Amino acid sequence: FTKLQIQDPTAYNTQIIVTFSLNEAGTAYCRATRVDSGETADDMHVNRILTAHWSSAYVSGVVTMTMTKLENVDPMLTNRYDLDVPIVESVQYDIYCWAQDDAENSKNYPRPNYMVEDYVRAPVATVASPQGGATASVWVVDTTPPTMLFVAAESVGHEIIQLTLQLNEPGTLWCAAFEF
Repeated sequence: FTKLQIQDPTAYNTQIIVTFSLNEAGTAYCRATRVDSGETADDMHVNRILTAHWSSAYVSGVVTMTMTKLENVDPMLTNRYDLDVPIVESVQYDIYCWAQDDAENSKNYPRPNYMVEDYVRAPVATVASPQGGATASVWVVDTTPPTMLFVAAESVGHEIIQLTLQLNEPGTLWCAAFEF
Protein backbone atom coordinates (compact mmCIF):
# COMPACT_ATOMS: atom_id res chain seq x y z
CA PHE A 1 0.00 0.00 0.00
CA THR A 2 1.12 3.54 -0.70
CA LYS A 3 -1.97 4.84 1.10
CA LEU A 4 -4.31 3.08 3.53
CA GLN A 5 -6.88 5.11 5.42
CA ILE A 6 -10.09 4.44 7.33
CA GLN A 7 -12.05 7.37 8.71
CA ASP A 8 -12.37 7.09 12.48
CA PRO A 9 -15.05 7.61 13.59
CA THR A 10 -16.81 6.61 10.41
CA ALA A 11 -18.92 9.00 8.34
CA TYR A 12 -21.89 6.60 8.28
CA ASN A 13 -23.55 4.41 10.88
CA THR A 14 -23.71 1.31 8.65
CA GLN A 15 -20.46 1.49 6.66
CA ILE A 16 -16.71 1.35 7.01
CA ILE A 17 -14.97 2.98 4.06
CA VAL A 18 -11.40 1.96 3.26
CA THR A 19 -9.43 4.34 1.01
CA PHE A 20 -6.23 3.00 -0.53
CA SER A 21 -3.60 3.21 -3.26
CA LEU A 22 -1.07 0.61 -4.34
CA ASN A 23 2.31 1.09 -6.01
CA GLU A 24 1.09 -0.83 -9.09
CA ALA A 25 -2.05 -2.44 -10.47
CA GLY A 26 -3.49 -5.04 -8.11
CA THR A 27 -6.28 -5.92 -5.73
CA ALA A 28 -6.73 -5.07 -2.06
CA TYR A 29 -8.71 -7.27 0.32
CA CYS A 30 -10.03 -6.26 3.75
CA ARG A 31 -11.86 -7.77 6.69
CA ALA A 32 -13.56 -6.09 9.65
CA THR A 33 -13.86 -7.80 13.01
CA ARG A 34 -15.65 -6.50 16.08
CA VAL A 35 -13.23 -5.48 18.81
CA ASP A 36 -15.34 -7.47 21.30
CA SER A 37 -15.31 -10.64 19.15
CA GLY A 38 -12.19 -12.09 20.73
CA GLU A 39 -10.35 -12.19 17.39
CA THR A 40 -6.86 -10.72 17.54
CA ALA A 41 -4.23 -9.79 14.98
CA ASP A 42 -2.65 -13.21 15.56
CA ASP A 43 -5.89 -14.82 14.30
CA MET A 44 -5.87 -12.77 11.11
CA HIS A 45 -4.25 -14.86 8.41
CA VAL A 46 -4.53 -13.94 4.74
CA ASN A 47 -7.07 -16.69 4.05
CA ARG A 48 -9.28 -15.25 6.83
CA ILE A 49 -9.23 -11.87 5.08
CA LEU A 50 -9.98 -13.43 1.69
CA THR A 51 -13.03 -15.31 3.03
CA ALA A 52 -14.67 -11.98 3.93
CA HIS A 53 -15.00 -11.33 0.16
CA TRP A 54 -14.34 -7.58 0.43
CA SER A 55 -12.01 -6.50 -2.36
CA SER A 56 -11.38 -3.66 -4.78
CA ALA A 57 -9.18 -3.55 -7.85
CA TYR A 58 -6.58 -0.81 -8.18
CA VAL A 59 -5.26 0.61 -11.44
CA SER A 60 -4.33 4.18 -10.48
CA GLY A 61 -5.31 7.08 -8.25
CA VAL A 62 -7.21 6.42 -5.03
CA VAL A 63 -9.75 3.61 -4.64
CA THR A 64 -12.45 3.16 -1.98
CA MET A 65 -13.96 -0.02 -0.63
CA THR A 66 -17.27 0.34 1.23
CA MET A 67 -17.85 -2.43 3.75
CA THR A 68 -21.46 -2.84 4.95
CA LYS A 69 -21.22 -6.31 6.53
CA LEU A 70 -18.56 -8.42 8.18
CA GLU A 71 -18.57 -10.70 5.15
CA ASN A 72 -19.65 -9.74 1.65
CA VAL A 73 -21.91 -12.67 0.89
CA ASP A 74 -25.39 -13.06 -0.53
CA PRO A 75 -27.52 -14.59 2.26
CA MET A 76 -29.58 -16.42 -0.38
CA LEU A 77 -26.45 -18.36 -1.35
CA THR A 78 -25.48 -19.62 2.09
CA ASN A 79 -27.11 -21.56 4.87
CA ARG A 80 -24.91 -19.99 7.58
CA TYR A 81 -26.75 -17.23 9.42
CA ASP A 82 -23.51 -15.84 10.85
CA LEU A 83 -22.25 -14.72 7.44
CA ASP A 84 -24.83 -11.96 6.95
CA VAL A 85 -23.87 -9.70 9.85
CA PRO A 86 -24.18 -5.97 9.14
CA ILE A 87 -21.80 -3.27 10.37
CA VAL A 88 -23.46 -1.98 13.54
CA GLU A 89 -23.48 1.59 14.79
CA SER A 90 -21.82 2.48 18.08
CA VAL A 91 -19.43 -0.50 17.83
CA GLN A 92 -15.66 -0.61 17.36
CA TYR A 93 -14.05 -2.71 14.62
CA ASP A 94 -10.50 -3.77 13.80
CA ILE A 95 -9.82 -3.66 10.06
CA TYR A 96 -7.19 -5.86 8.40
CA CYS A 97 -6.13 -5.32 4.77
CA TRP A 98 -3.83 -7.23 2.41
CA ALA A 99 -3.00 -6.83 -1.30
CA GLN A 100 -1.50 -8.58 -4.28
CA ASP A 101 -0.40 -7.11 -7.59
CA ASP A 102 -1.42 -8.14 -11.10
CA ALA A 103 2.11 -8.91 -12.35
CA GLU A 104 2.73 -11.18 -15.33
CA ASN A 105 5.80 -13.10 -16.35
CA SER A 106 7.59 -12.74 -19.71
CA LYS A 107 5.06 -15.10 -21.33
CA ASN A 108 2.09 -13.04 -20.08
CA TYR A 109 1.06 -15.60 -17.48
CA PRO A 110 -0.07 -14.33 -14.09
CA ARG A 111 2.76 -14.05 -11.59
CA PRO A 112 1.27 -12.03 -8.74
CA ASN A 113 3.38 -10.69 -5.92
CA TYR A 114 1.82 -10.90 -2.47
CA MET A 115 2.25 -8.88 0.69
CA VAL A 116 3.76 -11.00 3.44
CA GLU A 117 1.38 -12.19 6.13
CA ASP A 118 3.14 -10.25 8.89
CA TYR A 119 2.18 -7.03 7.07
CA VAL A 120 -1.50 -7.77 7.76
CA ARG A 121 -0.93 -7.75 11.52
CA ALA A 122 1.28 -4.65 11.65
CA PRO A 123 -0.40 -1.28 12.33
CA VAL A 124 -0.77 1.19 9.46
CA ALA A 125 1.01 3.90 11.54
CA THR A 126 1.19 6.49 8.72
CA VAL A 127 -1.65 6.83 6.18
CA ALA A 128 0.59 8.06 3.34
CA SER A 129 3.24 5.39 3.93
CA PRO A 130 1.57 2.43 5.68
CA GLN A 131 3.83 0.15 7.69
CA GLY A 132 1.14 -2.53 7.85
CA GLY A 133 -2.47 -3.38 7.05
CA ALA A 134 -4.08 -3.25 10.50
CA THR A 135 -6.25 -0.39 11.72
CA ALA A 136 -7.43 -0.95 15.28
CA SER A 137 -10.58 0.20 17.07
CA VAL A 138 -12.44 2.10 14.36
CA TRP A 139 -15.66 3.56 15.80
CA VAL A 140 -18.83 3.29 13.73
CA VAL A 141 -20.84 6.42 14.53
CA ASP A 142 -24.24 6.29 16.18
CA THR A 143 -26.48 8.67 14.22
CA THR A 144 -29.86 7.46 15.39
CA PRO A 145 -31.36 9.03 18.50
CA PRO A 146 -32.49 6.70 21.27
CA THR A 147 -36.16 5.93 21.73
CA MET A 148 -37.52 6.63 25.20
CA LEU A 149 -40.26 4.47 26.67
CA PHE A 150 -42.37 5.71 29.57
CA VAL A 151 -42.71 2.86 32.07
CA ALA A 152 -44.29 4.39 35.16
CA ALA A 153 -44.83 7.54 37.27
CA GLU A 154 -45.49 7.36 40.98
CA SER A 155 -45.72 9.78 43.87
CA VAL A 156 -43.41 8.34 46.49
CA GLY A 157 -43.61 11.27 48.89
CA HIS A 158 -45.27 14.62 49.53
CA GLU A 159 -42.85 16.42 47.18
CA ILE A 160 -41.32 13.52 45.24
CA ILE A 161 -42.41 11.95 41.95
CA GLN A 162 -40.55 8.90 40.75
CA LEU A 163 -40.41 8.34 36.98
CA THR A 164 -39.31 5.08 35.41
CA LEU A 165 -38.13 5.50 31.83
CA GLN A 166 -36.32 3.14 29.49
CA LEU A 167 -34.07 3.70 26.45
CA ASN A 168 -33.67 1.27 23.55
CA GLU A 169 -29.87 1.68 23.65
CA PRO A 170 -27.26 2.78 26.21
CA GLY A 171 -27.60 6.46 27.04
CA THR A 172 -28.33 9.08 29.66
CA LEU A 173 -31.64 10.78 30.46
CA TRP A 174 -31.96 14.21 32.01
CA CYS A 175 -35.25 15.27 33.58
CA ALA A 176 -36.40 18.45 35.22
CA ALA A 177 -39.63 19.36 36.99
CA PHE A 178 -41.62 22.46 36.04
CA GLU A 179 -44.92 24.08 36.94
CA PHE A 180 -47.74 24.76 34.49
